Amino acid sequence: MSDYDWSVYDRDWGDWHPKRQGDHLIEELKLHGDPIALAWFPHNSLPSKLETHIYKGELKMVHCQFMQRARFRGETYILEEDKSNPGPPVCNGDAYTGLCEVNPRLGPGLVHSRTDPSAGVSTRLGIFGSPAASRRSLINHYHIVPQDIQYLAIAPLSNCPFDPDVVTIVCDPRQATMALRALQYHSGLAAIGETGPGTCSSSWVATLLTGEPRYSLGCHGVFGTMGIDPTEVCVSIPGEQVPTMCAVLETWREKGKQMFTEEPPNEERDFIHAPYEGPYRAHARIQHERGEEKPEPEGERYIPWAERRKKKN
Repeated sequence: MSDYDWSVYDRDWGDWHPKRQGDHLIEELKLHGDPIALAWFPHNSLPSKLETHIYKGELKMVHCQFMQRARFRGETYILEEDKSNPGPPVCNGDAYTGLCEVNPRLGPGLVHSRTDPSAGVSTRLGIFGSPAASRRSLINHYHIVPQDIQYLAIAPLSNCPFDPDVVTIVCDPRQATMALRALQYHSGLAAIGETGPGTCSSSWVATLLTGEPRYSLGCHGVFGTMGIDPTEVCVSIPGEQVPTMCAVLETWREKGKQMFTEEPPNEERDFIHAPYEGPYRAHARIQHERGEEKPEPEGERYIPWAERRKKKN
């Protein structure tokens, strides 16, 4: 219908439209790269203004690789079902997000524990040591029923042409802590994290389906296929909660709350936040490194970490 008014369904973001959200989070959390906006569109629900972003390029990748490009290159993609998938899939990520069917060997516990002898693939160890262990993990998996959606939209939050269902922040643990603390500031509700299922399942899809912020330490896919840094984690936040998080971060800055006030890491400073007297034994390392002599109870000589490592090697 040419007179169909898609704007009726546009979300009113008030003062915190997606561009301001993205710019604000980059500045306040000192992010490396843009937050990633995600939205899912069932059949016959994609606004006509977004059709120009439907990806028809020759590059075939899984969805999390497109997410990384949006994060660093500022590119927007709308992936249509499995048309951008390289096939055969390198993981189940596109299936978890609803872009294609789940591998039929996943349910029996075979995908992540056994190679398929009928496919002529050589034997190798998988994520789990047995089909039983793999099946047990499935209770923690989140996935969108295949064919429920037609499009998965991906964009940098600071230049997002659609209303995000989920915003995923790829960040270091300290930045993740501040983001989640901002979300908890008024609600007091703790964020949940699961590591074991794929990050796409336990972070962004779990957030979509539960409406809760979710984080994950990672998986083989995000570190290998997606290529995030080993020091980074993924935090996903429901789109409607991001303005609240941004407003809290703004309040902290305006009222003088310092965000990153920690001392340098242990190995970079010559003191620790612990008493030098009493039962706490870590002070012995500091005394040793300073060359200080202090009698120690017999049989309890402190062995510095560097010395222990040298003996182990």
